[in-house]
Amino acid sequence: MKKYIPFFIVSLIVFLSIIIIFTKGSVYTGPEVFLPGYKYGKPLDKVENENVKNFVKISKDFGDGSNVLLIVYDKNSFFNNSSTKKLMLLQNELQSKDYIINILSPLNLVKVIGFNKAFYVKNGVLEKEILKDDNAKTLISRDGKYAVLNLIFSPQTNARKHINEVENIAKKYFEQFYLFGEPVIDNELFKELLKQTYVYPIIMFILIVIFFYFQVRYFKISLFIVFTPITAAIITIGLFFLTGRPLNTLTVMNVSFLLIIGSGYGLHYYNAFHRFNSLEETKKHISRPILFSMLTTVAGFMSFLFVEIEAFKELGILVSIGLVITVILIFTLGHSFLRHNKTFKKPSSLGIRFLGNKVATISLIVFLILGIFSPFLIKNISVKSDMVSYFSKNSKIRQAYKIMEGVFNFREPIYLVIEKETPLLATDNEKIKKIKENLEKYNLIASVDFPVDVPIPILYNFAKSTPSLKYYISSRNKIRLVINLTADGYYNVDQVKNYIDSNIPKDVYKYYISGSALIWNDINNNVRKAQIESLSFAAILIFAMVFIIFRKIQTTLSVMVPILFTTIMNFAVMSIFNIKLDISTAITSSILMGLVIDYSIHLASEEYRTKSPKDAILNVGPPILANGLGLILGFSVLLFSSLKLFQSIAILLILGISVGLYFTLIIQPLLLKKKK
Repeated sequence: MKKYIPFFIVSLIVFLSIIIIFTKGSVYTGPEVFLPGYKYGKPLDKVENENVKNFVKISKDFGDGSNVLLIVYDKNSFFNNSSTKKLMLLQNELQSKDYIINILSPLNLVKVIGFNKAFYVKNGVLEKEILKDDNAKTLISRDGKYAVLNLIFSPQTNARKHINEVENIAKKYFEQFYLFGEPVIDNELFKELLKQTYVYPIIMFILIVIFFYFQVRYFKISLFIVFTPITAAIITIGLFFLTGRPLNTLTVMNVSFLLIIGSGYGLHYYNAFHRFNSLEETKKHISRPILFSMLTTVAGFMSFLFVEIEAFKELGILVSIGLVITVILIFTLGHSFLRHNKTFKKPSSLGIRFLGNKVATISLIVFLILGIFSPFLIKNISVKSDMVSYFSKNSKIRQAYKIMEGVFNFREPIYLVIEKETPLLATDNEKIKKIKENLEKYNLIASVDFPVDVPIPILYNFAKSTPSLKYYISSRNKIRLVINLTADGYYNVDQVKNYIDSNIPKDVYKYYISGSALIWNDINNNVRKAQIESLSFAAILIFAMVFIIFRKIQTTLSVMVPILFTTIMNFAVMSIFNIKLDISTAITSSILMGLVIDYSIHLASEEYRTKSPKDAILNVGPPILANGLGLILGFSVLLFSSLKLFQSIAILLILGISVGLYFTLIIQPLLLKKKK
């Protein structure tokens, strides 16, 4: 009965963890988790970031929340009774929803004649005269076939929860329509992150179990090998949710990382057991390599602790805790499992053989040449990222973006809020008009929306009864200009901001600039910094641990060489495949360092024991190859994700692991031999 006690304890912990996951678990998709200074539960206006504070401030100043662009298409154009009527019915139904407080559209665009206001709809038909109005550029296409409804949600509303309803309403009136905006992106992200948490790991589990079966040749063992990291992942996620925190775009990958990475430890443990045919000898010879390979992988993830971005820190901590739990389970449950199951087949060698020094030397020369030329590729890596880049080219999000850029020539806007200590007067209109004209001359700005022809005092009065005008004015002394950026403007928003600064008469007006583009610009700058910091700390921590293991500088360097070339190749692949350095791909280099070093440590440890690189390859080569191919198979599941960010991670990790495997199994034996 004693032999079942460890399994009973673990089962109880897993059961409690599952209850916690389903009762307290949640997923958060907001981008602000990647900002330095952000803390979960901390109000956004308390985050030490000017652009985040302005983002919150504009919502309070103008009483609106998130906005979503609904782009509808009619092949006959909207300048006819039937199409205008459909657009009007759609707008009215959306306007009736309590979560939408305002809609800007061609139907309610105001034109002021004298002291009277009018609209561009006459006798139930949208007039072509609207095309002459500069403020209509982002609401109706030049051919009249595309119309935009800018849906403004109430500040207290979680717009993401209503996207499906908005879609269903739009379907009633138009066959072809597109939604764009952060709530739409959040909605798609949320769906995919749920798959990342609950669906993809199951597929990975099945694939890895099947593949490991062909190496260990015993189904119970392959099942147990993959069972341990899954158990560790459940316990880790349960502990995390117990703190009240949600998973985010990065930490949601914790389950996949633990499943794929942690399964390698059990594989090495079982292969060692078969080599030594004794539990005592197995623990004596394999415990140290497994322990230190786990610690070096943990070092790769724990390097994220030195980064200012909380999401990186959380991922590092979660995966590190999970890997520690995995190894503990291997050394406890694994020992008990093997003791009471003694009928095993010999694991497959997977065709592993020692290829000799000639192949290794030629391969090393090729890698050195690639390494020399890699800086010319690496310098071309783009750091321009946003939430649109998360999605594949054929996604609805990208299609909407193409229409915005191709038909309307703009991306999401930024906002210029201008205020004055005294009420704004009709005389201020000329100054605002000049600011608007100067901004529209800039090649990074597509257009600027503001009804400059309406005297501001009249605008304030009209806004009380006209929601579309209220969008532009908050009070008698505060207005908002909508600055529509070009695609280049979005990615060079720093330059746009500086240009705006140079065109505001600071002695007359106070102002601030707000928009998600500014926040993403800060995120991109921090990702670049995070990449350098995490790589540096990972390299230092791993080097220190490897030196502690082998206590010889020559052996340490020979073990470190594979991760050096793997890291270089990782950045070269990013350049070749035009993969941007963003919040997802920034983590791959440190992870690869932690993964590939595992192979090197196992090979170097076995070479140290046998004093023969050839014997080391024949002994630990099969589990190294099986582990690497298992990782590749597991990460390949992410290639089928609808999110480009997961596809990019998969490509980089698959190719990086392939390079690490080749270098370790082919070239490292030569380096281990040369160190003698």
